[in-house]
Formats: sequence, C-alpha cells, structure tokens
Amino acid sequence: MCNDDIDIEEFVKKNREAIEKILKEQDTSAFKEKADAQKEKAEEVLKGVIGTILNPDIQRHFVKAGMEFLSGIEELLKSAPFPEKVKETVEKAYEAKETFVKDVVCDLNPDCKIKNKEKKTKKIDVE
Repeated sequence: MCNDDIDIEEFVKKNREAIEKILKEQDTSAFKEKADAQKEKAEEVLKGVIGTILNPDIQRHFVKAGMEFLSGIEELLKSAPFPEKVKETVEKAYEAKETFVKDVVCDLNPDCKIKNKEKKTKKIDVE
C-alpha cells in the first residue's frame, strides 16, 4: 500500500461518524425529494379524478342510467308472475315514488318533465 491509501484509511477511521451522518442525510434528502415528487403526481391524478366525477355531464349520464335501470326493474316487477298481494305492494310503491317525484323534485325544478307532461295531457271538457 502506498502512503495515500494509508492516509485515506486513517481519515476514514477518524471521521467515520461524520461520513456516515453525511451519507444518511444525502439518502434522506433524496428520499424526501422522491416522496415530494410522488405526492405532487398523486395530487394531480386526484384532481383529475375528482374533476371527472364532479363533471355535470357525467353526473347527468349516471343519473339517467340509474333512472333507466329503476324503470326497468319497475316494469319487471309489474309484469312478473307474482301473487296479487305482491303486485299491489309494488303498485303502492310506484305511486309513492310518483308522488315523491312530483312533490319534491318538481317543486325544485321549473322545467320538470312530469309537470310539463301533466300540462300536456290535461283533459279539457268541450261542451
């Protein structure tokens, strides 16, 4: 070994704790930088997802799809070969739903299709 190697070895032995501390701090700062970058990336993705979910057009489609599904279930229940008591219960539930929609939803919406439908189908006595 040459003298330079011995000098370096002695330096490392004398300053081992300081060298380890410096290396740990570098590892920690590199980790923190990576964590911060990942956090920013995750926040951007989350903003995109939330923006998509809160998009009124998308919400409108999901509400329409849900209403179509419920209408399908309603028709299934009406036409299924159930006992008369079950059919009566289904009819009462249907009437309650209609009343709810008219009373609550249409009161809040001036363009309610059910209100407009009633206006269009209103019978006029012509005598």
